[in-house]
Amino acid sequence: VAWAHAKECIASGEYQLVVLDEVTYPANWGWISKEELVTAVNGRPEKTNVVMTGRDAPPEFVEIADTVTEMRNVKHAYEKGIFAKKGIDY
Repeated sequence: VAWAHAKECIASGEYQLVVLDEVTYPANWGWISKEELVTAVNGRPEKTNVVMTGRDAPPEFVEIADTVTEMRNVKHAYEKGIFAKKGIDY
């Protein structure tokens, strides 16, 4: 249901920005078709920007991206025994 809605948002031209947060996971797990996602992003209206986040981006996603950023952990609260906080980490 969420992916169907996201595709509509991408295609509609109504939005300047659509964020597909952590989309690499369902794509890598086969829950979302990588080919379908690539088609949706490639077919978006010119004024619509799509941000895709998540680890282990498939090569197909890297290929169609205008910008790819790889983050690395420098310091994390978990290392001090501080667990994820609702509203911040999830």
